[in-house]
Amino acid sequence: MSIHIENIDVSIGKKALIKNLSMQIENGHFCLVGGESGIGKTTLLNVISGLKKIDKGQITLNNIIINNELEFILPEERNIGYVFQDYALFPHINVHQNITFASNGKRKDLFSKIIEDLKLDEHIGKMPNELSGGLQQRVAIARALMMKPSLLLLDEPCSNLDKENSDNVQNLLKWFVKKYKIPCIIVSHDFDLFDKIEVSQEINLS
Repeated sequence: MSIHIENIDVSIGKKALIKNLSMQIENGHFCLVGGESGIGKTTLLNVISGLKKIDKGQITLNNIIINNELEFILPEERNIGYVFQDYALFPHINVHQNITFASNGKRKDLFSKIIEDLKLDEHIGKMPNELSGGLQQRVAIARALMMKPSLLLLDEPCSNLDKENSDNVQNLLKWFVKKYKIPCIIVSHDFDLFDKIEVSQEINLS
């Protein structure tokens, strides 16, 4: 599995945010994407996930074109796990239901490992509004992993976590990406946060 981005241009309104960007992340590898605020980091993730279309170029996931000037695969058909910066948990269902939403109650062994590694055991019956920002972030990460996606997109996944929980998240991500052989793209303002994973690429948008 791999994600291949070829010479894409992306704009919002009349403002060009991403120009002629190319990158490739192979299965089992991590890529860190950084850059100044407003440079287009989250927009890049939105484009890859299918929440926004490109203006030019091509994106291929596992040898399937998911977006170019002629083809566009809908977000729900891409099997991409996306952890948003604002977590985007479903407010009307509890932690357990949020995490297992896309897995239909299957993958019990994976669920047990994720819950244990992210220290979510005692919070499983709570509603999202009962959780701190850091807990909501860990629940969002758990939900993305439970999908067993073909690609992981993480927008500032450790921004609200202390050192211990950040290390736990990184160790779990490292295990998951290697075990399931998928590519992972992490957007972060601080690359130094990610000292527990083996990063194969660092890209600064400009």
